Amino acid sequence: MWKFLLFFVAVIAWPEPSQGQRVYLTTVDGFAFYKLRTAGSMTNSKVKVTCQAAGMTYPCYRSGTDGCTSGWTSDCIRYDDAGVSCGTHWVLSATLCGTTDPRHCQPLDDTFVYCPSCWSGEGSAYGVDYETHNFGLHGADYNNMYALCADLYDCGSSPCAHGTCADGVASYTCSCENGWTGHNCDQAINECASSPCAHGNCTDGYLSYTCSCENGWEGTDCDQDIDECASNPCLLGGTCLDHVGGYSCVCPKETTGKNCETASLAGECYQFSSAALTHQDAAQACSAMGSRLVDLNDDQQQSFLADKIAASAGGSTWLAIKAAPVAFFNSHGSPFSGPMQWSASEPAAPCDLCVLLDSSDNFLGKTAPCSEQHNYVCQSDLKPCGQDVCQNGGYCTSCFNDSAAFCECPAGFEGKTCEINIDECASGPCQNGGSCHDDINSYSCSCLTGFHGDHCESAYVDEA
Repeated sequence: MWKFLLFFVAVIAWPEPSQGQRVYLTTVDGFAFYKLRTAGSMTNSKVKVTCQAAGMTYPCYRSGTDGCTSGWTSDCIRYDDAGVSCGTHWVLSATLCGTTDPRHCQPLDDTFVYCPSCWSGEGSAYGVDYETHNFGLHGADYNNMYALCADLYDCGSSPCAHGTCADGVASYTCSCENGWTGHNCDQAINECASSPCAHGNCTDGYLSYTCSCENGWEGTDCDQDIDECASNPCLLGGTCLDHVGGYSCVCPKETTGKNCETASLAGECYQFSSAALTHQDAAQACSAMGSRLVDLNDDQQQSFLADKIAASAGGSTWLAIKAAPVAFFNSHGSPFSGPMQWSASEPAAPCDLCVLLDSSDNFLGKTAPCSEQHNYVCQSDLKPCGQDVCQNGGYCTSCFNDSAAFCECPAGFEGKTCEINIDECASGPCQNGGSCHDDINSYSCSCLTGFHGDHCESAYVDEA
């Protein structure tokens, strides 16, 4: 009776699992051992029924190995006790508490094991009590204690390929490592399954993915439109329009080319480069286009070049002029003697020097070593187009081997290729409600009743 009261007080002070709830103890030889709360007297039949009701089997008082069959029947599990002891409580105490004395192993407190021949005729299970440090308790004398039960240890085969196994009753659960999924954590997660690449192809990786972006897109997920206008590709005052995978330039009226890089003046064609080259390399680049580095002949030309350079790259720009041992020469080899506005203290004495328009000094002429790298302008003669691109009777001239063309439009038309018919009605010339009819370089007005004149500006006078 005293023992029962002590146990009752312990239950009040520290609530235990309810009836049938299992508490894992340890694993021995592939068997997971649990203790289960029971209701009623701790007999062998009660221990057996409690374990079976939970889907488990049960161990006997002894392990059932050779020499350890006393207190064991074939209905109980047989497990390898590894020579620790024949007794189940002792084997469990060794793995749980590091001692083979189960009386001093708290997890085994109030646990009872099936014992078919411990007390003949009583049917009592064999128990251990931690508080009083006793074993050999007669189960028939105790109620509502714990039955020792076992199932095969389902995690013994290491079924979780990339995860941690949690044993269950005739089952197991895998907690997968990052990047793996599936019942056995054996399926690599496809990081591309969610289609993260907005405008590109996805390549799966371990815990990551890589996007190969389509032209015109960038960013980790190819979701950022590349600004092709960021490099300011449009020269000579052109306006850049960004597109997916490219750009276009809206060029001022007097310029042409993909980047608005070509302009004309007084029968000559000029192509402005944003690349920086030595004087010799710049001359060769111009020659490859059937042209030459720009020659400077008068103030008007210098002003024109300065305005265009300032509206584009803005850097100092090579002229064709370069020094010989005693003089400056043009591109065709004749001595340079034309008018030119020079920087103060210029020109310097000829000595392997070339001439540029200095961007830091209002594009005045200045000498510099020919090996320096600067922007340059190529010059070509305008001539009639080999292939006429001008519409509506426009006059076509071209330069740089027909790669650039200019159209001089007849009256009434405008546009790069004279494709636009000027709307002379746009200014609303017809008065007093008259209707305007546009024509090529002209218009006419249809007047309402009571009005006349070229612009319907006059009213008829009633002479009655």
